[in-house]
Amino acid sequence: MRNVPFLPLLFAVLSLTWFSCENETSAPLPEEGGLPENPSVYIIFPPNGPGDNGFLDKVMSATTEYAIEHPGEVRILLPEDSLQAEIVLSVLEYATMDESQKDTALTVFIGSEYKEILYQANHPEGKQKVLLMEDDGEGAPEWLHTCMIERYGACYLAGAMLAQQKASIVAAMPGESSLERSIEGFKKGYGSIKGREVDAVYYLADNHKGFTMQHRAHQLCDSIQESDKFNYHTIFPLAGAANLGMYNAIGDYFTQIIGMDKDYSSIGNFIPFSINVGIDALLLDCLAQWDESHQLPKQRKEGLDSGFIEFVFNDTWNSNGQFYDWEDENQQFNEEDKNKVLTTEFWKQRYVLFKDQAIKEEKTYEKH
Repeated sequence: MRNVPFLPLLFAVLSLTWFSCENETSAPLPEEGGLPENPSVYIIFPPNGPGDNGFLDKVMSATTEYAIEHPGEVRILLPEDSLQAEIVLSVLEYATMDESQKDTALTVFIGSEYKEILYQANHPEGKQKVLLMEDDGEGAPEWLHTCMIERYGACYLAGAMLAQQKASIVAAMPGESSLERSIEGFKKGYGSIKGREVDAVYYLADNHKGFTMQHRAHQLCDSIQESDKFNYHTIFPLAGAANLGMYNAIGDYFTQIIGMDKDYSSIGNFIPFSINVGIDALLLDCLAQWDESHQLPKQRKEGLDSGFIEFVFNDTWNSNGQFYDWEDENQQFNEEDKNKVLTTEFWKQRYVLFKDQAIKEEKTYEKH
């Protein structure tokens, strides 16, 4: 780590939004004078924090569940920006040097926003292990542990399932590793059907702010629908909390959207299926492993065949007959099957049809 004076850092970190998870209705603030005496797990959220009704809220749910089982041991920090997160890491380095810290502490950074900071940092001198979630760990320093849910296979599968109609991708930003893998997977799956190409890939911003730009996402979806109002069109959202803007934008046109990170079936009958990403289950599994052994794998990656990612079908899809002449031009149906094309059974059939190939493609992708 960089050599930074401890007292100014401590003052800075105490200005963060932060709280402890305990079996109480309200979370107590830290007492004046420093960090609590014996926290063993620190969870550091990205600057946009929970409240996205998806990925980050699932992380918060898992953190709370673990904290209930380990009262007084968990601290959650909500930095206002990535610079404050760097300060936090330095403070925790000093805090865990204390002899009263009998066990190694675990600091978990949530999200790719922290990759650059952690990859450039030196080995922390305190008694802590550091885990970065949502990173593949390629090129990571030796001391840094990483884990992620690989979405390439799931996105490949979704692309193949949706390839009988036009589709556009809306992503938070370019250059972010997990997003680019997802985009590449979707394109590959979509193109596996008659060599088709995705209609367009849109980015909301050129940095991580794209993950929070709900208004921009809403406007973009309005534009996509208005410009293609007479055609069936699917939007594939890859923008974190900004996805909410897209869900709110889908209206009376022939447009549907995929639920991302959790089951969004309740949003409306224009969602054929959701890709439920079990980041909460993965975090709990990592915490349980650390709690038992104080050890974590250097790199961990869970894909489509791991059980940490699943497809959830919306039984109300097209219940209003919006997609009245929807058809699959890539598969032969008998008369009985044709009655299923306009129901969720259509998507379930396509899921079974392409899943094995998607798993195979993901494993091939990982080898390269």
